Amino acid sequence: MAVLTKRRALLALPFLAGCANEQPAGPFVPPGPPSYGHLTPLRLKVGTLEIKEAESGTALMVQQPAPLLPSDVMLRMAHDRLSATGGPGTARFVIQTARLTRETVSAAGTFSPASEVFRCIMRCQVEIISAEDAVLASAAAEVRREVTGPTRDDTERAALAERVVKLAGQDMNVEFEFQLRRHLRAWLQLVAAPGESQPQPVEREALPRS
Repeated sequence: MAVLTKRRALLALPFLAGCANEQPAGPFVPPGPPSYGHLTPLRLKVGTLEIKEAESGTALMVQQPAPLLPSDVMLRMAHDRLSATGGPGTARFVIQTARLTRETVSAAGTFSPASEVFRCIMRCQVEIISAEDAVLASAAAEVRREVTGPTRDDTERAALAERVVKLAGQDMNVEFEFQLRRHLRAWLQLVAAPGESQPQPVEREALPRS
């Protein structure tokens, strides 16, 4: 009986070792480019909506590989989520920061690949502009994300770069709505359109870190 018990314990060791090496799964990242069209639009009581393309500068620096640009994610969010319902003035969406950078954390060893950290910073602003081009109100949102992982080749680098941008986009969508509801509440059309359900206001919370 003692021999059988010992044998069972030895057979269980590989299983336990495998469990010990498993890493907890990170936040879910849907495949493909992000989309926000399924969410209820943030309707602004203005006559015109301007969504400005990202300009150049260090605040928009992107290191390759970059299969998904932070600026493209923010532009997609703005087009999908913002709408103008009519009224005086103009709402202007501006990208202020859209950075994607990476740096080596550890060099490759005999039995381990190199490791790199990918960082994404997004910052944008919505301004309500009068007919005289004066700023009547504004709201800004900023998020930061980083992902660390092995980088044996450019395929793994591209996957990590895409992942950190998508995670930052998820964070930005939540933070963006929170800031608009907080600072531009008087300019939001809060009555739902016919047949459309009105979402509950977004509550600010600590977002998961990868």
